[in-house]
Amino acid sequence: MAMRYLFNANEDWAKARRPAAEKFALARLDGVASALAGRDYLVDDFTVADLLMVTVLRFLRHTRIVTDHPVLGPYQARCEARPAFQRALDAQMSNFVKYAPAA
Repeated sequence: MAMRYLFNANEDWAKARRPAAEKFALARLDGVASALAGRDYLVDDFTVADLLMVTVLRFLRHTRIVTDHPVLGPYQARCEARPAFQRALDAQMSNFVKYAPAA
């Protein structure tokens, strides 16, 4: 879904496929929300599983699908606020900054 929106958003085929793609994504996200039932994190404490899941959820940040979800929106915000998440994201993004093309 993210690839379709990011690289082919204006293509007729992508626009036509959007409702079905969103329906599929929401079904998968409901599975994640069910796994979080009554929990702050996927495995009792904040772990690499949460780092990875939030990385996947961030693929949809150009939509409101996750932020509007009553379980996943707060989960993503909670995880992104963790210092460990910020360190991991900063480490990942540092190479994009380091090797950015000259302006």
